[in-house]
Amino acid sequence: MLSLPQELREQCAKHLLASVERASQLTAFVGLDGFVDEIIHLVDVRHNDAEYDRIPTIARLAERLAGAAGQSTNIEAVTQRVKLGGNGPIMANALCRFGVKVTYVGALGYPTLHPVFADFAASADVHSIATPGLTDAYEFQDGKVMIGKTVQLGEITWENIQLRVGRKWFADKFFSSDLIAFVNWTMIPFMSDIWESVQTELCPANKIRRRKIFFDLADPEKRTHEDIQRALKLIEGFRAYFDVILGLNEKEAKELGAVLGLGEDTSSRTALCELTRNLRQATGVDTLVVHPVIDEVAV
Repeated sequence: MLSLPQELREQCAKHLLASVERASQLTAFVGLDGFVDEIIHLVDVRHNDAEYDRIPTIARLAERLAGAAGQSTNIEAVTQRVKLGGNGPIMANALCRFGVKVTYVGALGYPTLHPVFADFAASADVHSIATPGLTDAYEFQDGKVMIGKTVQLGEITWENIQLRVGRKWFADKFFSSDLIAFVNWTMIPFMSDIWESVQTELCPANKIRRRKIFFDLADPEKRTHEDIQRALKLIEGFRAYFDVILGLNEKEAKELGAVLGLGEDTSSRTALCELTRNLRQATGVDTLVVHPVIDEVAV
């Protein structure tokens, strides 16, 4: 079913308000990433030791960098704050605020938890298996440029999950939660291997009630078409056991459209709706949500 933006928002708000009391009875299992985000402004003009004008837009930064080609340049960075980051922790933290009982497995610091995740760990059942990635998030008036340092996420493997939290514990939490979410596939090099292991080793032996499982690819532009196609096939494979939801933003929808030979046209709402319908059919998921900058489309 295709909903108009206003209609979808109203339906969502109505269901959330009607279900607010149920939230504390629900459980979620979320993973597997984790980042320490440093929010940064770049200096355009410095007036004194305390005052400066920041580079206002990404386009202005691009001009500055282009002007430095062949000459080099220096750009001052000013850290605004350091915070919890990563698609998984951010999603899990939001669920906690709704009152959902959350179990989180991911890269939050190993062998000891990174201090930036302390408040999160106080509200969720947190189990860390790896060192978090690091993100320098450069903020501008028209968007963000996020430079990620992700080599640490190579520690997120099926072997380490079994070694550091235990195979039985993982299976018990995974199959007893009302919602499961695997997010930030792009940044986790062995995520597809983990999905395959869960499907082949755990799912056949744990045929219980169907629940919802959510996937987020997180800007797969840097991954090969073969990697993306394998991930989509594995996501579809979870339909044998779960109701599968795939969330995309507009850029990701265009990228998948290109990979699957469906085109990349999102120039109008009609074109976006058509691409969304085609993507849902091609990926085989139960629900596909595409959220562009202005409107969202669900099919």
